[in-house]
Amino acid sequence: MKKLLFVILFFAAIISSTFAQKVITADQVGDFSNDLAPFLSDNKWGFFDKEGNIVIQPQFNAFVSNYGALPEFSEDLTSIVDIETERVGYINKNGEIVIKPNFYSANKFSEGVAFVGRQNDYVLIDKGGNVIAEKFVAINGYFSNFSNNRACVQKEFAYGYIDKSGKFVINAEFEEARDFSNGLAAVKKDSKWGFIDTTGAVIIDFKFTNEPLPFNDNRSFILGSNNKWGIIDNKGSIIVEPTYNKVFGFNGGVAVVSILDEKWNTSYQIIDLNGKPVKTFSKEKNSSETISILSGFSEGLAVAMKGYQKGFIDSKGKSIVGFKYRELKPLSCGMAYFEKFDEKTKKETRGFVDKTGKEVIFIEGPKF
Repeated sequence: MKKLLFVILFFAAIISSTFAQKVITADQVGDFSNDLAPFLSDNKWGFFDKEGNIVIQPQFNAFVSNYGALPEFSEDLTSIVDIETERVGYINKNGEIVIKPNFYSANKFSEGVAFVGRQNDYVLIDKGGNVIAEKFVAINGYFSNFSNNRACVQKEFAYGYIDKSGKFVINAEFEEARDFSNGLAAVKKDSKWGFIDTTGAVIIDFKFTNEPLPFNDNRSFILGSNNKWGIIDNKGSIIVEPTYNKVFGFNGGVAVVSILDEKWNTSYQIIDLNGKPVKTFSKEKNSSETISILSGFSEGLAVAMKGYQKGFIDSKGKSIVGFKYRELKPLSCGMAYFEKFDEKTKKETRGFVDKTGKEVIFIEGPKF
């Protein structure tokens, strides 16, 4: 009797798992953001959630400010194009138009505001669609998203930073400038890079020839004259001299780096904030057993490859999702796009896997 019950429960679990998997028919899909992922069907964009439920039917023309980018939600809003007027507005996660299509262009929301284009200039709007700052940047000028209550804006041929009132709080005096992260921004002056804080005060002197990476976990990677990367803290003190061949920024107190030895062998390391190796993956005699790390850590996991197949490892280097995917993207909102190929059946499968390795959503192309 117990054996029969076990068999029934076993098959019930299989059936339940099968029916839990959802299939999305789409020409193209994007990554998850704000817990929704975009999909293209019949030249219209819609969105599905992490369970594979379509929450916004494909009905919109999307507007994206960067060439090649796909539509995404940011702060629960995304931009769409009105077909008749060719003007741009925003919808919410229910697919409802919450900011009318009155603009020539629109960028994603950050810290409660967004840059939108009018005929001759850009203005800042809030989530109610109200203009809160205007006439501070021409239509061909550069601007970034807001971070640490600052946005980088181009004025003539120099770069500075504005607040949400549109006022320049850091003068446009830099040759190049990047977004704030951990309260610091990389800026270039007199052909050298340094870091400033949100008041414009120089925190790390202009001494780097090459552009440094943004701060995260109060650490930045800097590129030395030997074309190798080192680590500095948020005061500019060198934690690790330029040693690493390739680096991915810190996240959650760890980072991924690679080292090239004198025999041109590459080893990968997971390091802590002081550059101490947590786990090292060295080149093995059998190259099919060598593990390469292909991304930094996102939501606690990094993409790694073994024998040309990809999977996820954790911050200790432990395999969490097996090496079985031909393609695997970093986690976003707990989900990652995958592609795999079965050599026996010659069948390709693609979809989204969660951080436990469960393939939750499958993507199929249209049949006609």
